[in-house]
Amino acid sequence: MLKPIKILVIDDEEDILIETKEILEKKGFCAYTALDSDKALELFQKERPQICLIDIHMPRSRLDGIRVLEELRKLDKTNYCIMVTRVDEQDKIEAAKRFQANRYVLKPFNYHELLELVEEAVKALQR
Repeated sequence: MLKPIKILVIDDEEDILIETKEILEKKGFCAYTALDSDKALELFQKERPQICLIDIHMPRSRLDGIRVLEELRKLDKTNYCIMVTRVDEQDKIEAAKRFQANRYVLKPFNYHELLELVEEAVKALQR
């Protein structure tokens, strides 16, 4: 039996974390959540998720999502990172590309779109 794919969801909005975790787990994924950068980096090192959904703007966190991505890439360049934000900022998109984000998506998105992104990530990881 295959182990479920591990997904780390990083967002400073607790309701988004709860809802996203529920949806992912219903689809058979193993979902972890982090409200801030420190918890995210700790969980990443402990669990080694294959996919990360990273909110860019986290004002209550020590690091924003771009810095989290940078730190994750120092630890592992093979996982699939999807950057998520409410604003379309070209400088943030460029920074995410520089640190090898796999995708950049704008909120709000529905959970059907989220699952499509995750399935795309799973397929990319299997190549």
